[in-house]
Amino acid sequence: MATILERLGIQKRARVGKFDSATIARELGVFMNTGSGVTVTEQGALALSTVYACIYRISSTCASLALNIYQRSGREVTLAESHPAFDLCRYEPNGYQTAYEFWEALYTQALMYGVGYAMITRDNRGDATQLDILHYYDVEPKIIAGEKVYVVKDLGIVRPENMLELANHGRMSPLRMHRENLGLAKAVQDYGAEYFGNGARPTGILAPEQPMKAEQLAQLAKSWKESSDAGVKLLSYGMKYQALTIPPDEAQFIETRKFQAEEICRIFSVPPDLVQVPGQSTFNNVEQQSIQFARHTITPWAVRLQQEVDRKLIQSFQRPQIYSRHDMTDLYRGDMAARANFYTQMLQAGVVSINEVRMKEDMNPVTGGDVHTVQVNQIALEYFGQYSEKLAHESAESSGMETQEHNGNNDTDNDNA
Repeated sequence: MATILERLGIQKRARVGKFDSATIARELGVFMNTGSGVTVTEQGALALSTVYACIYRISSTCASLALNIYQRSGREVTLAESHPAFDLCRYEPNGYQTAYEFWEALYTQALMYGVGYAMITRDNRGDATQLDILHYYDVEPKIIAGEKVYVVKDLGIVRPENMLELANHGRMSPLRMHRENLGLAKAVQDYGAEYFGNGARPTGILAPEQPMKAEQLAQLAKSWKESSDAGVKLLSYGMKYQALTIPPDEAQFIETRKFQAEEICRIFSVPPDLVQVPGQSTFNNVEQQSIQFARHTITPWAVRLQQEVDRKLIQSFQRPQIYSRHDMTDLYRGDMAARANFYTQMLQAGVVSINEVRMKEDMNPVTGGDVHTVQVNQIALEYFGQYSEKLAHESAESSGMETQEHNGNNDTDNDNA
């Protein structure tokens, strides 16, 4: 005879296609699963504004970085616009989503559940032709005959080469791992909602000085309920009101909410100021925090996706000449003054041309702007050798003239002698 949890598990499996017997009670909300008495699930955690903001900040930032396919030939690197994966990654992964929507959804699932899935459709040549997001609970990894495969609800078995995975470290949901922190944050939020929902009045009891009969208690309760909520309640003779809940100021309500928000930012490695949580930032270090966010939060996620795309969307015989990479330029653009200083130094060193700078700023090229220059009179690199020889020749001639003048002066001195 199946237990109640086993029956609930069967119902859940029929509904979502996957369940973990060790966590079925918690996920269904049968038992409280945190010390604060609050049940925390991935979907429920999104009700916390800081959780939602952190997931949105990371997923939207990663999705906004163009994922390009490049081709390397010797020392030349160009966009591989003719490669089948280029349009899938950059513009249209399927017929109902833009690239931004697709990658944002994949990153969101990885951030919430620990791993996000997308199924790859291929043509007869093995090239990817479509990418479709799959919900985490509709995919169940399994080992069949010593090989890892995926059992997908309504689709059956999918081989690993046809499944695009984006996983975090450990492939574990951060929302489950840190459910105690999230439970405390949710409990504080619920306390505030209950307190203000009660008209910002603490819950309490009426305590009589003398024993009361049932009829007297019923009359007292009726009188209390019928009295004005906005006005002053009048207590009968011998009655005292005793508050049971702690006022928010005594419970350090604001401080607790702020600390839990900072804890959530720490879980997702997001600087608090980027999700409007007051931190210790100043005007001088806000830009540094953005750089740290790009370097320590966004870059690891971008590398995970790039390597998975290289494995699954670029065939092995095409690697390493063809590879994927996120365009991270916008994350490090800085303000106008910083960009102007950067471009000036790069131009003077001959690293980039004027038109390459204009292209990064979405400006049209100018005639003669493809020439690379260096700081010495800003001459073209192809003429730098001639210019160097000219300087050496002029230096030699100058040295010869000085020698002749010196000898002439010596002859004059001898004649005078």
